[in-house]
Amino acid sequence: MLPIYHIDIMINGILMGAIYALIAVGLNLIYGVSRILNLAHGDLLMLGGVVTYLAYNFLGQTPLIALIVIIPLFLLIGGLINISVIKPLMKFGPERSAATSVIVTLGLSFIIVDLVLFGSAQAGISTFGVSYMLPSLRILDIYLSTVRLLSLLSILLITIILRLFITRTFLGKKIRALSQNREAALALGVDESRVSAITFGLGSALAAIAGVFIIMITATQATIGMTLTFKALIIIILGGMGSFFGAVIGGLLLGLAESYTMLYLGGEWIPVIGVIILFIVLMIRPRGLFGRES
Repeated sequence: MLPIYHIDIMINGILMGAIYALIAVGLNLIYGVSRILNLAHGDLLMLGGVVTYLAYNFLGQTPLIALIVIIPLFLLIGGLINISVIKPLMKFGPERSAATSVIVTLGLSFIIVDLVLFGSAQAGISTFGVSYMLPSLRILDIYLSTVRLLSLLSILLITIILRLFITRTFLGKKIRALSQNREAALALGVDESRVSAITFGLGSALAAIAGVFIIMITATQATIGMTLTFKALIIIILGGMGSFFGAVIGGLLLGLAESYTMLYLGGEWIPVIGVIILFIVLMIRPRGLFGRES
């Protein structure tokens, strides 16, 4: 039987992995539809955490209330980014727009970080965290964090709703069509511009939602975004490009790996454990765990 502390480690790993999965699924959707690599994706998560921090401190309610504001707000923000920043790049063609988008979204990342750093410096804030506590849940002789379990259940519900939206709705099928076979989708009359804007908004909202949960379990800084974008890229490649299920499994795998790396090897190994896992998996399955054959 596993020691009791392993239960906490597993729950923490699964929760962090579920948060990673939300980030990766959003980035995967954006890339699949627009062929745009959004390097500011992690910064949108950071912004979601900042909005949660502000809402919690001003309203004093559960941080989950922030989701009511964050979901429509970042759907709008993502759509506006797509229309004003990404759409003008599409006229250069897929190859050139993909390369240019890396530079443009990197610049957008710098702008977001600098604005948050400036604002937090003016307010005298160095880190963003939410001290939200609920009574622990006791199961036999094990005490479990109610906040973490509630966060995990909320992410599970959001993931199920997202999956149903992608697979069962007409708009979701358009997103899948553009992601899987762009030429056929365009030939059938799918409005690429409109679907891309909606998808960018959806991906941005998923990143911001992840920010709500991450700020409930750990303090974050304005500069955390690029690290999380890099982890999302690792998860997407690990699970297989374009695979929803692969992004979820990849996120959970990375979250658990980081938890046990912290336990057995120390925190200094956490930044590299994802790369090590990715290298091992690609040696065995070059297309990732659930990548489709061309």
